[in-house]
Amino acid sequence: MILGTIVHRTLLTGILLCGMAVLCHAQKKTVSDMFRVMPDSLLPVLSENNRLDMIDFMASGMKAAVTNRIGGESEMTALTDDSLRVKVSDAQTVTLLLVSPLDSIESGNPIICFVRTYGTNESMLQSVTSFYTTQWSQILQEPPFKDADVKRIKALDVQTILNWERGILKKD
Repeated sequence: MILGTIVHRTLLTGILLCGMAVLCHAQKKTVSDMFRVMPDSLLPVLSENNRLDMIDFMASGMKAAVTNRIGGESEMTALTDDSLRVKVSDAQTVTLLLVSPLDSIESGNPIICFVRTYGTNESMLQSVTSFYTTQWSQILQEPPFKDADVKRIKALDVQTILNWERGILKKD
């Protein structure tokens, strides 16, 4: 009888642990999750509350504009599960993409492609691309990506801000 109770408890514990592991693994990380926990040092003009407000406004179908730390207006203009765009100021736009590495740098987790685009004249924009783990540790060397993700990243280098939403959010 005691042996049966021990086996029963062990079996129930095992089932619960497996269920919890499956649920934890099944929770897909979204770009808004990454934007929420992004270190302030990467985008100091936006506070954590600014970022949270932008996400909430977009989810509510409202204009996602906030007053940033320097008194200007910043606006999130696009948000999907794996990409977002924020017009930080008239001269800076930030784009975040979740992309999949070909190898297991992050044990199957996506990588954050963080693109800062500077400039006010469409014909003279400059982009700076960085890569981060989902814990916001910088990856110094660009890892290899799936072809579809390579196209999305490269599109940010050549497209203007005004045309970004039309092409980058549509995946092949």
